Amino acid sequence: MSISLKRAPTAAEIEKVCKAAEEAARQALLNKVPPKRLEDLNIIVEASGFKPLNLRVDVSASLVAGDENMKNLVQEAAKAAFKSAEGKVMELGLCRKSKH
Repeated sequence: MSISLKRAPTAAEIEKVCKAAEEAARQALLNKVPPKRLEDLNIIVEASGFKPLNLRVDVSASLVAGDENMKNLVQEAAKAAFKSAEGKVMELGLCRKSKH
């Protein structure tokens, strides 16, 4: 399934999509790793263009101590961010679904 936008989003809608993506990434990571064990957490969601709207999500984190595989956890957080952004786009009525 792919999603194409019906119209270019407003700046406020882009902000909502980015915020939803950032929060989803944060929650996905914090659901797996307690905040006290995180030494550093950076989440950057960058939008460019309007139609199509391109999102870039960068998640980086490091642990104070532990043996979790951070690469996998960070990848899961990024996937959660994209899924949430897609959901927000749909919620805002910006898209039409098409199957490919």
